[in-house]
Amino acid sequence: MLSDRDLLALRAEFPALARRRRGKPPIYLNSTCMSLRPQPVVDALVRYYAEFPTCGGGRTEGARRLDNWFMEELREHEEAAREAMRALLKAERVDEVVWTRNTTEAINLVARGFPFEPGDRIVLSEREHNSNLVPWLEVARRLRERAGDPALPVLDVFDLAPDGAFDLRKALAAIGPRTRLVALGHASNLDGTTIPDADLRAVADAVHRVGGVLLLDAAQSVPHRAVDVRALGADFLACSVHKMCGPTGVGVLWGRYELLERLAPHVVGGDTIRDTWHDRVEYKRPPGRFEAGLQDYAGIAATAAAVDYVARRVGFDTIEAHERRLNTLLSERLRPLQGEHFWLRGPADPALRGGVLTMTSPLGGILNTIQATADREWNVMLRKGMFCVNAYLHRRFDADGTAKNNLRASMYFYNTEEEVETLAKVVERVVRDPLGAMDDE
Repeated sequence: MLSDRDLLALRAEFPALARRRRGKPPIYLNSTCMSLRPQPVVDALVRYYAEFPTCGGGRTEGARRLDNWFMEELREHEEAAREAMRALLKAERVDEVVWTRNTTEAINLVARGFPFEPGDRIVLSEREHNSNLVPWLEVARRLRERAGDPALPVLDVFDLAPDGAFDLRKALAAIGPRTRLVALGHASNLDGTTIPDADLRAVADAVHRVGGVLLLDAAQSVPHRAVDVRALGADFLACSVHKMCGPTGVGVLWGRYELLERLAPHVVGGDTIRDTWHDRVEYKRPPGRFEAGLQDYAGIAATAAAVDYVARRVGFDTIEAHERRLNTLLSERLRPLQGEHFWLRGPADPALRGGVLTMTSPLGGILNTIQATADREWNVMLRKGMFCVNAYLHRRFDADGTAKNNLRASMYFYNTEEEVETLAKVVERVVRDPLGAMDDE
């Protein structure tokens, strides 16, 4: 667990936390969307542009030496970053790590390249992020067009528990003999609930028995907890580096190598090929065949620094314990305020929600006032909206008028108890006297 001294030392390494507006520091509670960056990651980004700003890197096959000094240096950093991601995910091979722009692109790479046929079925939970829903809706559309059947069943969507927790029994019941792929969000960006490892392993075993595969949308789990793709039985995993103290524009698709070999490349051209003729093309082996064109080399070089910072400088046991403590404190402060016009999303036990606490109300004005007051008075940064889980919110909460009314505080290892208490006081003041707290202008 982080001591006060350790926490202060960590916070001092985040330049954004040293800023002031109206004499007060930022209180950043939006890490589920994007985390802050520590100085070592910023330094790694700058180092690329200052010291070896070139293209190429480690994706050339077969060459013992690249063309020049800077390219060799870039290759060293790129290979180090790929190895860092392999080790982070406990993957077997470094060439199972594919660079993408983000989790969304990684999932699309599988959705576009997997050899689906009409009659194949895809299993999802009812609460998937749009990035793990829309790609499969597009697969369904394409399969229906191929079959000439606009009513062809493709997606099987199973329900979660009433409080949003994962329901293993319903997940297993949704897997049938035609299931080719199960795609699940490992942890929810709406309320923080995470699928237990044992449940994921059970799902993996079930889908493997019918010849299918398991894909994990791990955008919200990899930054916060240790993830072992082999122990979980996963076949594909997608995540984004910008949620774990890394740069924007860098994501990862991990896949078992034999499955990556079967994926058709989606974006092709420069850097994906070994050779071309006017009548044919010979693609590289994975991962190179999926990494088209000039990449975000600065971001890739900085990825190793981000992984090292989160996994070693801080550590996942520390991160989980710190988030649990902060969420417990905030939940205990807000729970007495729950009633007809205000309550919390997700399981009641804050230990099941990681670092996420989402408030809701049938009166959008209450949440708007909380957000505006917290920002104006204390520089508290929250996030309001549907968080790209529109389908789930519409299905569950249109009837009570709260589908669009969600205000999320998402905590990470650099947040403090004092920051949580500041937010709690604002929420308490607004919920207890909404009219008095609202701006009358």
